[in-house]
Amino acid sequence: MTVACVLIPRFALRVAAGRSWQADRPAALAPVPGSRQVVGETSRPAEMLGVHAGMALGEALSRCPSLRLVTPDPAQAAELWEQILRRLEGIGAAVESTSEGEAFFVVDGLTGLHGGEVDGVLRAAGEAIATRALLGAAPGRFAAALAAGRRRQLPRGVGDVDGVISDRVLFPFLRPHPVSTLRGRIDPGKAEDDLIGALQRLGIRTLGRLAELGDDQIADRFGALGLQALRLARGEDQPLRPRSPKEDLASELELPEGTAGAQLERALGLLVDRLLAAPARRGRTLLAVRLGAPLCAGGSWSAEQGFGRPTAAAPTIRSLLAPRLEALPGPAAALRLRATALGPPAADQLELRIDGEENRRRRLSAAVREVRAAAGPEALLRVVDLDTRSRVPERRFMLSPFPER
Repeated sequence: MTVACVLIPRFALRVAAGRSWQADRPAALAPVPGSRQVVGETSRPAEMLGVHAGMALGEALSRCPSLRLVTPDPAQAAELWEQILRRLEGIGAAVESTSEGEAFFVVDGLTGLHGGEVDGVLRAAGEAIATRALLGAAPGRFAAALAAGRRRQLPRGVGDVDGVISDRVLFPFLRPHPVSTLRGRIDPGKAEDDLIGALQRLGIRTLGRLAELGDDQIADRFGALGLQALRLARGEDQPLRPRSPKEDLASELELPEGTAGAQLERALGLLVDRLLAAPARRGRTLLAVRLGAPLCAGGSWSAEQGFGRPTAAAPTIRSLLAPRLEALPGPAAALRLRATALGPPAADQLELRIDGEENRRRRLSAAVREVRAAAGPEALLRVVDLDTRSRVPERRFMLSPFPER
């Protein structure tokens, strides 16, 4: 099995920096307000000075006083990365992506569509994403990521086609890499850093040296985490777990300046109603959503919310998302809601007895769906009170899609 890797180094940092991005200056993503005071992705000059993602802010600034802190923009990064994943899926790839800026897919089965060679698949992937990226291929995701990281970038984002690692040269390719390349591949966090530090203190500085050790030696000293590192050093990797292709189901609502408190919750309710009324949903339930907001002061905020069970009930979704608004680090310019996982179509539970009120509601729901199918999603609207005391008419009321139930 050959796995391809599409790598855009420091993706979140580049998106947050925007046009002010300078690759030759030490920079890092600033801590997210309300979370642990640690830096996020770092530029290469910052890494050369000893600053890496997850490091405490005070330690990072002490190592690099000239470090530029960039306000994170997770909402925009998530939107742009989702577009790239959809383009990869457009060439037939079943994509796995657990972090923004890095995606994997199995090449086997795609070569017949793109020239009969792995090189052709990589070229097609580079042309599809239409951005600067590094591409590589190897028998596993870990080796593929290392192969992509060694490739040089070309102006239009299509990498060299010599970064394909075969089974025959896999171990010689992995052998000289330092054990620090395991960072982020095992179990990101303090335990992983402790493992890498302990290996280096014991003189095990390369993957080749690590692979020469026995399973018993590693298990006795480092446990399950060490065995996982040992398997990666030997070129053994777990099969990919591709994501299910997602529908583009999202809604956005611009907010007046100074929106907060009850007004913000009403805006959230309107956003949920719009999402549920979108024709792309086609009556299906929601399993998880992502709530985001660009901030007036710059940057953005984003939060993932799973529902535990499929639902299409607006009150349930609002009740789960409303507490998330308390984590907003500042005034928001807009609210964005995107469905990240869809469930089966909503179905009525069978009942032994249906009273008149419930029957009336079902008939009304059917009528709403018929009208929307004939006249469009904006055919039936309701008036929602926002701020009845406001002197600005646009802030008093807002139109919201009429709920089906």
